[in-house]
Amino acid sequence: MLPSDRTLGVQSKNDGQYADAYVYHSVPQMAAPGETGAPPMVPMVGPDGQVVMMPSPVQHQAGPAGECQAVAGMLCNVMNVLLVFVPLGIISHYREWGALTVFVCNFTAIVPLAGILGGATENLAVHTGQMIGGLLNATFGNAVEMIVTVNAIKAGLVSVVQGSLIGSILSNLLLVLGMAFFAAGIVKKESPFNATAASANMVCLAVGAIALALPTVYDRLDHTTEEDVLNVSRISSAVIAIVYVLFLVFQLVTHQELFGGEEDEGEEAHMSATTSVIMLLAATVCVAMCSEFLVDSIEGVTEEYGLPEAFIGVILLPIVGNAAEH
Repeated sequence: MLPSDRTLGVQSKNDGQYADAYVYHSVPQMAAPGETGAPPMVPMVGPDGQVVMMPSPVQHQAGPAGECQAVAGMLCNVMNVLLVFVPLGIISHYREWGALTVFVCNFTAIVPLAGILGGATENLAVHTGQMIGGLLNATFGNAVEMIVTVNAIKAGLVSVVQGSLIGSILSNLLLVLGMAFFAAGIVKKESPFNATAASANMVCLAVGAIALALPTVYDRLDHTTEEDVLNVSRISSAVIAIVYVLFLVFQLVTHQELFGGEEDEGEEAHMSATTSVIMLLAATVCVAMCSEFLVDSIEGVTEEYGLPEAFIGVILLPIVGNAAEH
């Protein structure tokens, strides 16, 4: 057994003492190499030039204690103080505290839930590999917007859905990108970026913009019926979905080397796949409930306080999904 709280080093041939200039790691009491629970042995070069096998200096706590520590690390966030609004939002809906109270409570509750949803997705993506992980990030990364959109469509709030789509594009394209440029400019004069990835995303953005504008342009033509415009809109949405799938295949399968970054190297999961799935499902259920109550209160807020639906869709709803993420 190794002595407790002892600093491991390489023994020098000159003085027989642990070399002060080359200290590996401070390791608490652990099993000896070969025993159950022993850390993996890795080759390390000592100060005398000899390669010796030493216990791996980087060890993550495993077992239930490690899982609890990882979950606590995710939940012990300043923004997660807002999780208190999750039960308040549910209670306010069933107790009928008023449309504005229901809207504010559920709106505030979705913000930390979106952050937990994103964190659980990232941890699960590490376990599933790059292809499935990319699909998970692409799907659950936008889960809040999709859930809110589905609930708004069910409630017949088409103008809110249209406004939220425009608001999501503008917030990511202008607000998030602009703040990223501004923050990077404070730290360094020039910031490098992946030109290939930026070009591919710009092409997808151009295709999406054309597909969104095409039904409106087609509606302005003479002798065009509403059914014709609806067919064009459906075809455009199908094209966007196909382009998106092809882009994922291009990015994650056929040309993944073009999109690689240094920040992706050595990425480790802090939670097991089972814990990540549980956190993901719990956050999704809470988001679905809060978004449903949020959408149900929009009409009441609009009628009682005169808040335009366009403002709610373009400004407020995009903030819900982007606040915790960015």
